[in-house]
Amino acid sequence: MFDDNRKIGIGLTLLGLAMTGLGVLLFFDRALLALGNLSFLCGLCFLLGFAKTGKFFFRKEKLKGTSLFFGGFCLIIYGWCILGLLVEMVGMWFLFSAFLPNVVASLKLTSIGWIFNLPGISHFANWVYDQRRLPL
Repeated sequence: MFDDNRKIGIGLTLLGLAMTGLGVLLFFDRALLALGNLSFLCGLCFLLGFAKTGKFFFRKEKLKGTSLFFGGFCLIIYGWCILGLLVEMVGMWFLFSAFLPNVVASLKLTSIGWIFNLPGISHFANWVYDQRRLPL
């Protein structure tokens, strides 16, 4: 179903998210946060390919999110981890918020779809899922 590059990309992306989470749990460890960001970016490159990843990050409407994401990454490397992670999170919101309706729709079809019927989560899921689709 998946070729080897996509399997490696999924693994690296999940590893990057896990290392970032572990870096936050270990009081904003600079090395884990930086390695998590690098693993996440390498995973995206394996998933999408280098050309599509470059096109995604450097599209005109995504430049604000891209500059915030990479600016936060530079702040983490410089040593200001909390501020860098906050700036990165805002950049990731600008970059990846268009994918949220598709993620919510996909997760509603799985075995954990019942979670989206809980009172607080259903309000958020209905706010995110507004029937818009991305062209693929």
